[in-house]
Amino acid sequence: MSTSFFQYEEATGKTVDHVRYYNDPSGAPEVHIRFLDGTSLSLKFYLPIRVEGELYLLREGDIQTIKRYPDA
Repeated sequence: MSTSFFQYEEATGKTVDHVRYYNDPSGAPEVHIRFLDGTSLSLKFYLPIRVEGELYLLREGDIQTIKRYPDA
């Protein structure tokens, strides 16, 4: 089974100011990524989903979990 993904090339190299997760007025879960240059990337999810977060450090193929976030 192959994994498909989409890469947001316009965000490459930008410095993140903050990341917010919330429900937009339509009720769709949204991840809002604000960059220091004033631009933002908004990702809305319209399917019934469960969101879990994980902050990790990747070094030479080794993954070290720093923090796990519960369902949001």
